[in-house]
Amino acid sequence: MIPATLIFGILTFLLVLGPLIILHELGHFFTAKWTRTKVVEFGFGFPPRATGLWTGATEVSITEETIFEGFTELESLETDNPSTITHDGDDLRGVQSESFDGRLAALEEGIQVEATVDKRADGSFHALLLRPKKRRNALASDVGDAVVGDFINGKLRAVGPHSITISEMVWSINWLPLGGFVKMVGEEDPEAENSLASKSKWARSLVLSSGAIVNAIIPIILFTFVLMLPQTQLAGDVTITAVYPDSPADQAGLRVGDRILEVDGRDIDDLTGLQQAITLKLGGTSNWLVRPGIPDPSPMPGATAFQYIEGRDKDISLSPRYQVPDRDVVFEVTDPENQLLLAEARLLDITVGVNDRLRVVLEATDTSQEISITDARLLDNRIALGDELQVVGLISDPTSEILLSDARRHDFSLGLKTSIIDGSVGIQIKTENATQKTFSNNPWDAFTGSFREIRDLILLTKNSIAGLVQSSNNPQLSGPATVGPIGIGQLTGEIAVADAAVSTKLRTFAVLAATISLSLTVINILPLPGLDGGRLLFVAIEAVRGGKRISPEREAVVHLAGILVLLSLMALISVQDVMRIFRGESFF
Repeated sequence: MIPATLIFGILTFLLVLGPLIILHELGHFFTAKWTRTKVVEFGFGFPPRATGLWTGATEVSITEETIFEGFTELESLETDNPSTITHDGDDLRGVQSESFDGRLAALEEGIQVEATVDKRADGSFHALLLRPKKRRNALASDVGDAVVGDFINGKLRAVGPHSITISEMVWSINWLPLGGFVKMVGEEDPEAENSLASKSKWARSLVLSSGAIVNAIIPIILFTFVLMLPQTQLAGDVTITAVYPDSPADQAGLRVGDRILEVDGRDIDDLTGLQQAITLKLGGTSNWLVRPGIPDPSPMPGATAFQYIEGRDKDISLSPRYQVPDRDVVFEVTDPENQLLLAEARLLDITVGVNDRLRVVLEATDTSQEISITDARLLDNRIALGDELQVVGLISDPTSEILLSDARRHDFSLGLKTSIIDGSVGIQIKTENATQKTFSNNPWDAFTGSFREIRDLILLTKNSIAGLVQSSNNPQLSGPATVGPIGIGQLTGEIAVADAAVSTKLRTFAVLAATISLSLTVINILPLPGLDGGRLLFVAIEAVRGGKRISPEREAVVHLAGILVLLSLMALISVQDVMRIFRGESFF
């Protein structure tokens, strides 16, 4: 990946994928707030945390029964002023006066604290234990960990005479900018107050599915925007220029010169539209409206070799294939299903041949396989006996390659490749009478059209997965089967540096974002442990069991295992993405 592509890849990756994930998490956040589920962190990216903004103001009363533990400042104050501070044992109680609790003087605003509290009937909180936030591997305390009550954790926002104010929620910015998260109290623990697990099945289902719902809405907005943009494309008459023998097109009666007017109710006026319409019906039945081409024995100069008569259109049906024949080009056909005569193959692709390389020998006896050292050195005098020359369209290494034109002068049967792949239906096409067409949709047509685009995207994805399962060799399904964050970054970088108009790039990014958002919808709703769908599965199991829950400990273990598997899979996909970049492969 060239530096420019790398830089733009990182920037556009963050601009495309970042908002999709943040909007997904905002869906969880707002529904959690609506169901009165306590949210303690909204994270941009994944930990470790770089910085954060604390919000909220929970007032906690400090009484003479409150235990202060682990505050070194308070211990120093006690040592330096024994006459003004008294304490009852090691738990540092009773350090107060009527107007001001002296222990609070040692607290500094901005530190992170943990408080075990007792919630009174009037809704107020009274601290039973207050201590600095534990380090990850801190030892348990003898006094504090024996205190039972509700738990409040956050940043000390204000200190009053007999109370403190704690900001319990943090909007964190983390070092790994690959996603986001919403952390809620007690996601598997129904005993925690205002926890997700303590809510009703419907409330939990809403909170857990809201992220996927947001990701499902985003493509509607993006496709509506794309369809409203003015678009200019080359449009004309899509005409068949070749029909492969025994292909679905051949069996359906399609012939050279026929014009394709419609496919499954879609008007066809460009090659891309036809290719998409065919891919949507892989493995199924596709209905075409075709205008037959009548050969013109004496065409006018500049005119087509066929005539077309309105009203003589015909309907045909055919079945696009996942598995397409890869036929070897031969001099003599012995297996019609897997071989094609050289003369017939050249009608379909002029660059094919029966062989695509030559071995350098002293004297050539079979010119389709060999070239003499004398003839080879006319091309480059560094070529030696035993070398092998690859037939190419453009030479990069004269000692191991031979230009197609030179190879054909040596033997006309040579080519750039030695096989023909039919394609889904077995035709070659071109656009005749092409003109630049500019069009756009009004808001309502764009909105309704967005659902068609989403349906097509789902079908294309389904067919791609089906092709992957069937090990399809269909050229229309070629390309990486899966890509991870690195692959998406490579793709967005290539789009950013592509030689295209800004409006075209903007439209491409919008379609890509819609595709990724729809993928996030499907992936998150799948019943996979660790994802939203996996948590929804546990809610469904609870409903089936008549309200009996699986223990929070077991559910947590299942989700942890699922996350580890998903991270491992992402790591493998990332390795694949990196290897593709090092091999110099691109998406375009």
